[in-house]
Amino acid sequence: MLLELLPHFTRLLPMADKYLSTRTASEKAQEAALAALGVAISGRLGELGEVHAGIQRQLLEQGEQLAEAAVEVTRVQASVEGVEARVAGLEKTAAAAMRLLVVVLAGLACAIGLLVVVLVRLRGR
Repeated sequence: MLLELLPHFTRLLPMADKYLSTRTASEKAQEAALAALGVAISGRLGELGEVHAGIQRQLLEQGEQLAEAAVEVTRVQASVEGVEARVAGLEKTAAAAMRLLVVVLAGLACAIGLLVVVLVRLRGR
């Protein structure tokens, strides 16, 4: 029985060899494509790593700038509070000066009134 199948094997063997050789070639092509893809991906990952490092540096710099800005804001707030205290003192002084001015003007008006009365009486004599 094996001898009867032998002629069929002789025809199938070249076909099998051709099938396996084309399959091996396509597998090698796929392997080369995957290797090239791996190299491209690793290159892109390297670029992304550099970009990430740049972004991280910028974030650190901005964090430092924010810390400096926070210190400056604290200083400005302290200065504003000092100015507010001085303005409040000046407002109190201005209010006292206005009251004094009103009193002085009232006194001056009284003095002028008395002077007018005295001058009128002196003319009448």
